[in-house]
Amino acid sequence: MSYQIAALLALVCGGIAAGDMFCTTVGLAPMMQVLSYRRYVEMVQYLQPRYDPAMPIINAVALLANVVAAITAPSGAWFVVAAVLVASVIAVSVAKAVPINRFVLKLDPADEPPDWPSRDPRARWKAWNTARTVLMAAALLADGIAVLY
Repeated sequence: MSYQIAALLALVCGGIAAGDMFCTTVGLAPMMQVLSYRRYVEMVQYLQPRYDPAMPIINAVALLANVVAAITAPSGAWFVVAAVLVASVIAVSVAKAVPINRFVLKLDPADEPPDWPSRDPRARWKAWNTARTVLMAAALLADGIAVLY
């Protein structure tokens, strides 16, 4: 694979991921914060199967494309930076966001746990999603710089 194709894949997948995460950060996450327990759980249970497996695949392709571009480009330093940032997004997703999502997917929307206020993961999830958004936007910026130079 030529570095131009790898760079294009990195830009496209990084752009899709950054855009999705940005929309979630500025739209879905704030909306989830104000929903009742029932509506929040229903929303996550509706959305999560639609994001998986798409987002993990898009993130993995972005990572792989950046690695290939870093190896094959005449000057791959910015692709290395982007690859590290995308790998960080994946790490945050696997270590933080996925466990929260799995927890919510197991909840019964009709049966709010009595200790819900102390277990409600929305603030933590929003913070981790914001971190992923910043990391993916930075990766996209690094890819853009790599393509320019």
